[in-house]
Amino acid sequence: MILKKMKVKNFRLLKNFELDFKDELSLIIGKNNCGKTSALIILDKMLNSSKVMWEDINLECQKDLYKKIIGFDITKLDEVQLLETISMQLFIEYNDNDSYENIQKFMMDLNPDNNIIVLEFISVIAAKKIIELKNIISEKNIEDFKSFSKFMSKNFANFFEMKKYSRGFDIESNQITQDRSEEIDNKDIQKVIKVAGIRADRAVSNDDHNHVLSGLTGKYFSSYKATKDESESVFTRLEEKLEEADKELYKIYNGEKSDSGKVIDGIFSNVIDVIKTYGGAENGIDIAIESSISEKNLLSDNTNLSYRQGGDCSLPETYNGLGYLNLIGILFEIETKIQELFEQPADINLLYIEEPEAHTHPQLQYIFIRNIKSHIKTHRKKLLEDKNKQLQILITSHSSHIVSECNFDDIIYLKKNGNTVIAKNFNSLKEEYSGDEQKGFKFVKQYLTMNRSELFFTDKAICIEGDTERILMPMMMHKIDNKEKPKADLIPLLSQNISIIEVGAHSHIFIPLFEFLGIKVLIITDIDAATKNNNGRYVKSHPQEAKYTSNASIKDFFKDTCLDESNNEFEELLKKIPEDKIKNNIRIAYQIPETDGEYQASSFEDAFIALNKDFILKNKEELCEYGALKDFSNYEIENGDYYNFALNNVKKKSAFASSLLYFDDENGEEDEKWAVPHYIEEGLLWIR
Repeated sequence: MILKKMKVKNFRLLKNFELDFKDELSLIIGKNNCGKTSALIILDKMLNSSKVMWEDINLECQKDLYKKIIGFDITKLDEVQLLETISMQLFIEYNDNDSYENIQKFMMDLNPDNNIIVLEFISVIAAKKIIELKNIISEKNIEDFKSFSKFMSKNFANFFEMKKYSRGFDIESNQITQDRSEEIDNKDIQKVIKVAGIRADRAVSNDDHNHVLSGLTGKYFSSYKATKDESESVFTRLEEKLEEADKELYKIYNGEKSDSGKVIDGIFSNVIDVIKTYGGAENGIDIAIESSISEKNLLSDNTNLSYRQGGDCSLPETYNGLGYLNLIGILFEIETKIQELFEQPADINLLYIEEPEAHTHPQLQYIFIRNIKSHIKTHRKKLLEDKNKQLQILITSHSSHIVSECNFDDIIYLKKNGNTVIAKNFNSLKEEYSGDEQKGFKFVKQYLTMNRSELFFTDKAICIEGDTERILMPMMMHKIDNKEKPKADLIPLLSQNISIIEVGAHSHIFIPLFEFLGIKVLIITDIDAATKNNNGRYVKSHPQEAKYTSNASIKDFFKDTCLDESNNEFEELLKKIPEDKIKNNIRIAYQIPETDGEYQASSFEDAFIALNKDFILKNKEELCEYGALKDFSNYEIENGDYYNFALNNVKKKSAFASSLLYFDDENGEEDEKWAVPHYIEEGLLWIR
């Protein structure tokens, strides 16, 4: 039995939300404030009968409710029984190996092919409560939504209630039907599905007065004991030791007589004698202070977790870093929660872990995600074999390190889309790479794993070709920000969440991924001037002689404009205006002449040299000594043939790029600092 899907309406950002669960582990990822926590909280609130609050209702739904309540027609009381707000539907799939004992009362038909039950949770306000609320609005002169919202924030529970039903499901149309059961009891739901979790706001601290981990030992003991037979030797030994301790403490508290008959006073002897004096012996007042050490209190209040050092000494828990404290705390809580679920398991047991990466460095994050799946699998197998019950895990994260180390089949990507949130399974991206492009999907998947899982969490991306652009891009962004200060409503490039990724001339392979992620992308690539030989193959050429581009990304970007059919596609590319280079949320940038020059470049190097020849000449000696350029005569650069100058004199592209950072003087004269080529500047202004 498996939880397959959840549908949510009007809960916070989840206005109309669907989430398909994986059978074993669902890794829910996405940027901050995209609804990851909300998806966990609604499961927790509905299944554990926690209170839903007015603030939990989606803002648009709140405003719509206000309009419906103030406009409610009392004469149509029979037509409108209630108004719905938040709702959640859980789709549970079962098979012939599962016990029907707990789910049979939720089955809505006898169709043997229908193996889906649907549990529905709805927060509603009944018609009579609407009338009552409408009267209060009138009496209190509540005249706008703001005042209404303030009143509802304090009085929500007086008017709204939670209803729970089983719903009919049509297996052929894969849709919920109008059939609805009588209200169902939460006790019956708890037999079918339970949820427990570890929240992100874990009280982990390395403050000297904080001993959170030590406190977890008491919780772990309680859950451990509940799943074991109390006659086991470990409990017998513990009980014997506690009885011995109680007897010794009794003597220390109340005093005792030694073997020689001498009275040895205890801690409380004096006060007990005083009480006897006041009460009088004839009244029979005789008290004693008993020791009553319980196992749980002993562990909760009298145990400390410590770190062993060198085998013969230990340090307090707070003497370790927050990352290790967090990791140890999570593992303690996982074991405790799972043992609690094992004590009285439901048919489906859902365990969630929110943002396990808190405080941890990348290596610890790798270790966690590598081990958690096999660790949970052991518990899952035991629960299934021993009790025929299922364990499903949800992990939410915005760590690129965790994503890069996980199985991409487990990923569910949450994307904020306007005022709502959509959830996408990463494997659905595979459908965008049809036919021969399946190789592209494998390549993108491998690239994300090895290099750039951060793309899942970025707002924008800049695709570059190689080392030169990678080294210089941050400085070029800085120069653009300084040259043209952004307007008040624009954030400088270097302050934005932009990922720079190296893709060579293969950015077109990533376009389905960018569209899947819904991010804004700038592709910076070389126009790669070319001619064709007698065999129809592209041959690198001087841009003045070029009729084609050999760049695959450019060809793919303009494939819908029949670029290949042009007699001179190179010339056609140069005629394109900035608006022609934008497709949906993606823009391409390639070499174009500078605003005050005629030279057309073929690569970054000759575009840069054409624009910055004074800078090159000013720093000629240093650039040659640095290994960026070969020794050259001034005429070679002054004659205007920048293509051949770059081809013959750039010694090593990476050295050329790093030298530009080294010799640039942002505060110097014009010939002591360099400028950003026009095609890159145009693209960066667009993405800013």
